[in-house]
This record gives sequence, C-alpha cells and structure tokens, in this order.
Amino acid sequence: MTTEAKLLFTTTSDVHGGRTGQAFIGRDRLNVTLRPPHARTEGTDPEELFAAGYASCFLSALQSVARRDGVTIGTPQGRAHVSLHTDASGGYSLGVKMQVFLPGTPHDTATQLLHAAHAVCPYSRAVAGNVDVQLEVLSAPL
Repeated sequence: MTTEAKLLFTTTSDVHGGRTGQAFIGRDRLNVTLRPPHARTEGTDPEELFAAGYASCFLSALQSVARRDGVTIGTPQGRAHVSLHTDASGGYSLGVKMQVFLPGTPHDTATQLLHAAHAVCPYSRAVAGNVDVQLEVLSAPL
C-alpha cells in the first residue's frame, strides 16, 4: 500500500477453531458457525463468506462505475461462485466465477461495466494474479 492511501475503515472478525469453529464478525459480532465445505452440518464455510463479501463489493463497484460513466442501471444482482482447488503437490487455491444480472442493460454495455468494475473492485484488485476470476453477464434474474 502506498503512503498516499487514505484509510476509510478497518473491520475485525475473530475466529476460534478454524473451519470447525466459530466466527464473530464485525461491529455487531455476528456469530457464525464454521464448518468444512463438504460437511452436512449447520453453518457456513469460509469460501461462502468470501463469496458473499466479494459479490457485494463487486456490485457496489459496478454501481460506482455505472454512475461515473453516466450509465443508468437497475438494481444489479450478483452471484459469486467460489471454488477451492488442490494441485498435485497438495497446495490449495481459489477460483471465482462472478455472474451479474443488470436489468434493462444491453449485453455489450453490461459486459463493459463488469470489466470496469473488476478493474476497481477492492476484492478483484486483492486477488489479481492469484485467483482466476471469470466474469459473466446473465440474461435473467437470479
């Protein structure tokens, strides 16, 4: 981070026990039970939490670039598919497929907006070069 960056806010989450524990998220201390991805128990896994954060941040970036570019869009809907991969050496990595529906927006315009949002979204910038992110414009609502 450069010295020119201005801090907007910092948030905190406390986790006890890793993938089989509890997460206490944010100011309101939302209590979330954590579980491994394939467990058939109540709770959520870290990839689901990442997907929710990424999708919400991405849609905000999308709305911002639409305003900047003078494009009127309806209420966007997004779905982030976050995949956990393993390689032959036993290492792990993530992949993301970001699907977005923009009601009333022509496909070409929506595609341009998705790529512009991807360039400015803090999550997209954080994972750039480390996570394969695919962008898809949906033709129907979620």
